Amino acid sequence: DIRGMGLMIGLELTRDCSSIVDACLERGVLINCTAGNTIRFTPPLIVTEQEIDTVVDILEDIFWRLS
Repeated sequence: DIRGMGLMIGLELTRDCSSIVDACLERGVLINCTAGNTIRFTPPLIVTEQEIDTVVDILEDIFWRLS
C-alpha cells in the first residue's frame, strides 16, 4: 500500500523495514520505519527531481539486494 500527503509518502511493506532503513542510511538516505513495516519518506520542500531520482535508484537497489 502506498499513501501520501504532499511530499510525505508512506510505503507499506509485507516485511519488517528496519533492514531497509539501515541500508538506506548507509547510502546517505534518511527514512523512517513506522508501525514496523511502513517506510515513511519526508523530503524537504526544496528537494530536486534529481535527488528524488537518486533516492528511487538507491531504494530499487536495496530492494533487489534484500529480496
